[in-house]
Amino acid sequence: MEDSIQRYPLLRLLFCYTCGIGIADVCYPYVHGYTWWCTWSALLILLILLITTWRRRIWFGIVASILFALLGMCSYSQARSYAEYHWSADKEFYEARVISEPRAQRRSVGCKVEITAMHDSSVWRSVERQALIYLEPCSEANTLLPGDMLCFEGKVRTPQNFGDSLTFDYARYVTMQGAAGTAYIPKKQWNKVGVAKLTLRERMLRWRSRLLHTHLTPAFEGDALGVLAALTLGDKRVLTPELRATYSDAGVGHVLSLSGMHVGIIYGMLALTLRVLFRRRSLRWLRELLTAGVLWSFALLVGMPASVVRAVTMCTLYIGARWISDDNSSSLHVLSLTALLMLLVRPLYLFDIGFQLSFVAMAAILWIEPHLETLFRRHSLHPIPSYLIGVLCMSLAAQLGTFPLVLHHFGAFPTYFLITNLIVVPLLSAILPLMILWWTLLLTGIAWAHPLGTLIQNLVEWTNDLLQHISAWPGAVLQVEEYGVCAVLFSYLTVLFAGLLAFKKWKRGALLTLASLLALLLSLLFEL
Repeated sequence: MEDSIQRYPLLRLLFCYTCGIGIADVCYPYVHGYTWWCTWSALLILLILLITTWRRRIWFGIVASILFALLGMCSYSQARSYAEYHWSADKEFYEARVISEPRAQRRSVGCKVEITAMHDSSVWRSVERQALIYLEPCSEANTLLPGDMLCFEGKVRTPQNFGDSLTFDYARYVTMQGAAGTAYIPKKQWNKVGVAKLTLRERMLRWRSRLLHTHLTPAFEGDALGVLAALTLGDKRVLTPELRATYSDAGVGHVLSLSGMHVGIIYGMLALTLRVLFRRRSLRWLRELLTAGVLWSFALLVGMPASVVRAVTMCTLYIGARWISDDNSSSLHVLSLTALLMLLVRPLYLFDIGFQLSFVAMAAILWIEPHLETLFRRHSLHPIPSYLIGVLCMSLAAQLGTFPLVLHHFGAFPTYFLITNLIVVPLLSAILPLMILWWTLLLTGIAWAHPLGTLIQNLVEWTNDLLQHISAWPGAVLQVEEYGVCAVLFSYLTVLFAGLLAFKKWKRGALLTLASLLALLLSLLFEL
């Protein structure tokens, strides 16, 4: 294990950085204001060690680890302080910029805004804080787009918990979204005052909304529209709660959230197309540049969710590594660097469920799947059985990596995930390329788009009906009332030690697996 840590220094730095974020989260706000002085001191000591001699590698590594932990604390403190603001206790006039698409809820239409100014004591005062506002349902609220400017009157308050905060910590959820306040605005107390100068992200989100309403909605209907909007545009607003529950209970809820699987399919099709168009080796730089540009454009179009940002960043790093050298870079190196870069840009990503599930699933696939494929001797089989076994191994590895987090966040785990993934993943591998072809035919005006759309509609409807039947099977969902942080920790330790015992023949693996499993059972008993 020590050899593995030495071979992956980025993983060690990532661990230190995330530990710093976690410490700052627990100790906030007591550490705020002191971490920057400690960070500059650690950086100074590191530079002195670097300049004086390389022989003190142990001290150099220790100081570097402390430095990254302090950087994690600093970045978290800065991001957390931006999500705080002392709002007026009275009703005030606010000017705000819409930065997310509105989402219709039961009694309101919610959207995220950046409050730019507040009218206080007959003057406009700059604010520059994000907030979640809930508008009274009306036709104007549903038509808002990112970049629209609003003027409203109301009380913006610091995020608070309502009702039973033991089941869902709403205040923490809002804060970790980077929002410093919430407000409910009746329909007669707000109005749209214009459109701001749009950023690239806002332009892409407005284009996504236009594509949904002018192309997808007229061509598809029912639940198929919701699934295809989520698969191609990353827009889940059309999905019904019943359909989401069906996919989740069947164990394929991840396909409705754009992730590395979707980006991988797009990357493969894009690489094949560009290789045909630009065959010359001298044009390799153009292929790589176009590939990275299209992938990042896609990420902007679908709203930059954490899972897509992770996948596109990894693809970009792979492209850069291939451009520098023909040697294949370690996937774990690339995954660690991707996580470190994302957390450096936005430390609150660490508390995003999509970020956690995406990275843990990818790490489990990189570590567990090759051993499972070797166990089943996949590469010595016929291509069709080999592909199906590959799907099973990938699904099993991803579920082994994510089940503790799924139980912790959602309290439920699908038991038939292997069956449903064996059906849905091949279908997705066919539906997504067909949708890309459909978009191409539609935007170029070729008449074959309509029959192709009918085929896709039937495929999605058949998939939905099949998943609805599977989700209704007895024992389709394993319900767990309490699965705390200690249970998550001991679950991962059990999987780690069991993997080292099975794949690496580690002698102490059996004893440590039993010990961690016993600790897991005890933690569950205490939580009950």
